[in-house]
Amino acid sequence: MKRHFPDIKTCAAPLAMAACLLPLIQGCNTAGCSDNHSALPLMGFYDYATGQSMSLDFLDMHGVGAPGDSLLIHAGERVSQIYLPFRSDSEVSAFCLHYDYPSQGLDLPELNDTITFRYDVQPYFASSECGAMYSYRIRSCTFTRHLIDNVVIADSMITNIERERIMVYFRTATPGEEEETL
Repeated sequence: MKRHFPDIKTCAAPLAMAACLLPLIQGCNTAGCSDNHSALPLMGFYDYATGQSMSLDFLDMHGVGAPGDSLLIHAGERVSQIYLPFRSDSEVSAFCLHYDYPSQGLDLPELNDTITFRYDVQPYFASSECGAMYSYRIRSCTFTRHLIDNVVIADSMITNIERERIMVYFRTATPGEEEETL
């Protein structure tokens, strides 16, 4: 039994056409692009007294002066971390934290805390699949100290790598009181 193989000339045209189409097919593919396309800083919440991560369910949080001033966290949601949408058209983003905890007397607007970040916006071309993206380098962070004791920037360079870079430490008891976790 003799096998018949097509000669090279018969296969050359379809192979050449497939080789030309392959880059076009791959160019429309985003599989080479990471899942997290945006550089969003991840902020975590911590108990200042223990240093332990804490979940809050009484926090309303929104952007200050951001278009739409959308609510990022609504009281009733239990959160221990949140992604912050830094503005790429500005070098400042601020966030207001309102504590909706009336049984402890913490729901007063004068107890709201504000965290303000100043940063450099750095556009960069990631790849043909991903296109252009922004990264941020935090220059400074200021905050009010109503319930916040400290804000720590673990890494000032914000990229699309998912990693907690901002830690907010809350006071959970006043000096002389027995500690109570909120």
